[in-house]
Amino acid sequence: MGAVSPPSTTRRAMLTVALWAGFWVLALGLAGGLASIPLMQMNYGRGLDLGGFLAGVGALVVLWALRPRDWYWVKDSAKQRSEPLGPEEFPQLHALLNEVARKVGTRAPARVLLSDSATAFIFMERKWMSLRREPVVGIGLPLFALLSRDELAAVLAHEYGHHVGGDLRLGPWVYRTRLAIGSAVESLDDSAFFLDVPFRAYGKLFLRVSASVSRQQELAADALSSATCGSASSARALRKVHAYGPAWRVYLDEDVVPLIEKSVRMPVLEGFRRFLQEARRRESTEKALAEAEQQEPSPWDSHPPLDARLQALGAKGSADIQPGPGCLELLGGEQQAEDAWFARFTRGELHTMPWEDIAPKVLLPRMTRQLAETSLNPRATPPEALPQLLAEGGKLWDRLRPTGLDLLSPEAKRQRAKVLLGDWLATSLELRGFRPELRPGTHLRFFRENEEVEPLDMVEGVATGQFPVDDYMAWCQSLGPPNPEEEKPVIPTG
Repeated sequence: MGAVSPPSTTRRAMLTVALWAGFWVLALGLAGGLASIPLMQMNYGRGLDLGGFLAGVGALVVLWALRPRDWYWVKDSAKQRSEPLGPEEFPQLHALLNEVARKVGTRAPARVLLSDSATAFIFMERKWMSLRREPVVGIGLPLFALLSRDELAAVLAHEYGHHVGGDLRLGPWVYRTRLAIGSAVESLDDSAFFLDVPFRAYGKLFLRVSASVSRQQELAADALSSATCGSASSARALRKVHAYGPAWRVYLDEDVVPLIEKSVRMPVLEGFRRFLQEARRRESTEKALAEAEQQEPSPWDSHPPLDARLQALGAKGSADIQPGPGCLELLGGEQQAEDAWFARFTRGELHTMPWEDIAPKVLLPRMTRQLAETSLNPRATPPEALPQLLAEGGKLWDRLRPTGLDLLSPEAKRQRAKVLLGDWLATSLELRGFRPELRPGTHLRFFRENEEVEPLDMVEGVATGQFPVDDYMAWCQSLGPPNPEEEKPVIPTG
């Protein structure tokens, strides 16, 4: 396995282990040195003075910063809580796992987990009081939709490469030491004794060395993936994960999770396809995408830059990275894949509905109920009142907010007031015959014949002067009176 663990990587790994031991020598040595000062003063000097007292306090602070935390088991246990994808329920997936394992020269992991991220991972599961360890592999739901069967096989071969290369033995040490250093720095940051300084300096050295080892391990796993499944499949998989991974995370955080919290189950993969095709996304989404895609590489990154990985694979020029057609058949199809995902990552009763029903059956009734708890009635307060309401600024939020403790800043109150006014304007538009529509990645929009309105944009435009008040008032005249009040069925939401 020389290709997987070259001598240079082995030396770096040994240095990482030495630095792991050095961290604890530094930490305990610092605590012991500080504790010895008051002990020596009391035993050999004239008694404890202020300097000795402060040194003793410093020793206790360091020891407190090094106390055991949940980071020894949190990461693995979080993964283990997910029900595995068993071979009886998903035979095609396990057939692929076994096929790739035979090519690599190892055994397929017995436990396969479904992840909610656009990546794959492998880790060692501890059993029998940590006397026995078995590899566990995880595959993200979006990979089944984005990657072909050959590309997913290349990803699996890469993960198996970490196993056969011995990376999983070193990984937990690196992970725990990083967290130990980070926790120590965080705990000592406000100690006023400058005790965090040596840990910061040592942490930078450890991160540089361990990151170098991790990058070499990633390149070695890429090489094994290329040798097993072909460099073309490996390169396409890397490009797709790099291109669509950030978009999936933003989509999940800003669109899927908020709806699940409202007890809604939507076609999550269909929504992601719509999200990718949306031409005009909301500002917060575009900002999150830009931050995720333009993140500068760091010398402490555990993975090499994409260009370096592609160059190592011999991939030249750009390539088609269009998503799909995917390999959802490995999970029995798109519906079965989403059933498995929702069963593992959600709790409680969810109301299944297409994207087209979410706005009229969930969002608008919810807004109506919330507004009913305030004095901002869309039937009693016409849209023409928007400029006057905006002039109240944060005082509007103070007047309409729910009861209870409120620690918002004046700017936060103004922003909350704008959101509340957006909901009010949305319900006003529905009363006047506008049809609501929610598209993944966008704010709520309303349509009537050839007219399209985005209430939050309208509120922001009037607030900033981009939509002059006179033009807004003229537009309000074109809306007409509200429709007669009628009862509508409401879907209960969380």
